[in-house]
Amino acid sequence: MITLNHQLLQLPLFLGMNRDDLSWVVAHTKFGFMKYAEGKPIINEGEVCTRLFFLVKGTVSITTTADDHEYSFTEDTAAPDLLQPECLFGLNQRHTHSYTAKTNCNFIVLGKDEITQLSDQFLIFRLNLLNLISTRLQKLDHRPWRHQQDDLRSRLIRFFQDHCLRPAGCKDVSIRMTTLAHELNDSRLDVSRALHGLQDEGLLTLRRSGIHIPALEKLILA
Repeated sequence: MITLNHQLLQLPLFLGMNRDDLSWVVAHTKFGFMKYAEGKPIINEGEVCTRLFFLVKGTVSITTTADDHEYSFTEDTAAPDLLQPECLFGLNQRHTHSYTAKTNCNFIVLGKDEITQLSDQFLIFRLNLLNLISTRLQKLDHRPWRHQQDDLRSRLIRFFQDHCLRPAGCKDVSIRMTTLAHELNDSRLDVSRALHGLQDEGLLTLRRSGIHIPALEKLILA
């Protein structure tokens, strides 16, 4: 119980709970515990979201694919983290990303009924859930109103930034040069030149299968 209490305190939805609250949660909540070996799929895009996955140990790769399947972005998240809580409710209750264990991973899993019960029982849990979803919504709501960049280099960087869940860390982009040029409404030649310029600065690496960005935060600040 002590170990579980400690793990719960590392998770965003349980922050601020006191010892008595956590003891009640542990005694009255049906927790699931799941392990995934390195390379194993955890969630596939399009799966119905009926439970929340709390990553308590390990690193997970997240892949997001364009609607037309012409390109995809892959990035990592490390414990502690919560996988797409916004998909548990609302109009579209399906996961919009695919998750794969990059290392051996441990999860605490809670079903929708358990989440609803905890929200009814504890104000702090309900506020944590609302704050988490509201923060993600506010970030997305602000995106269309940012100043649009004129030069191709800046538009390239903005394209990478807008398609990632977090503006930092390693990213792998699977995309053809012609597709990227089409997305940016520019010529393939100009896009290629701009990418090679960023590669010469050590900000990304061009590969046959796409583009590797070792640190998105450095690219954004370039």
